[in-house]
Amino acid sequence: MSSPLQDALLQPAAPPPVTWWPPAPGWIALAVVLTLLLLAVPVLWLTLRRRQRRRMRAQRIIWEIPDQLSDQAWLAALNTQLKRQLKSRGDEDATRLYGAAWVDYLCQRYPQPRADILQPLGGGLYQPGVAMSSTDRLALQRELLRWIRYNHV
Repeated sequence: MSSPLQDALLQPAAPPPVTWWPPAPGWIALAVVLTLLLLAVPVLWLTLRRRQRRRMRAQRIIWEIPDQLSDQAWLAALNTQLKRQLKSRGDEDATRLYGAAWVDYLCQRYPQPRADILQPLGGGLYQPGVAMSSTDRLALQRELLRWIRYNHV
């Protein structure tokens, strides 16, 4: 069924092969995103690891004080640990505070402080026969952990 006219027609030329360079904009965007991820993931991992170490150190500050101590000795040990950490951070003025001024300093350093829970740190050290229940001790420890986390001690 071919005619002489059809046989005389020239066949269309094949298109040139598709090159791999330059890539489409989507591939360029994907390469940029992957490069940024490769750079950001290690930095993020290191940041999270530092934060975790800081949390663990903060917990050790509070939880390493033995519970067998008397209330007055336990409060003194807490104060000593906190002030030692503040001194190592370079906050010398805070280490000289005591009593109500110390509690005020602690309350000014983080949002929604519970001064009633922190009060034994200011006055309990200097009163003979301070009696704290185990729930009071636990509440004080938790409040101090909040303070430590917020202040990055």
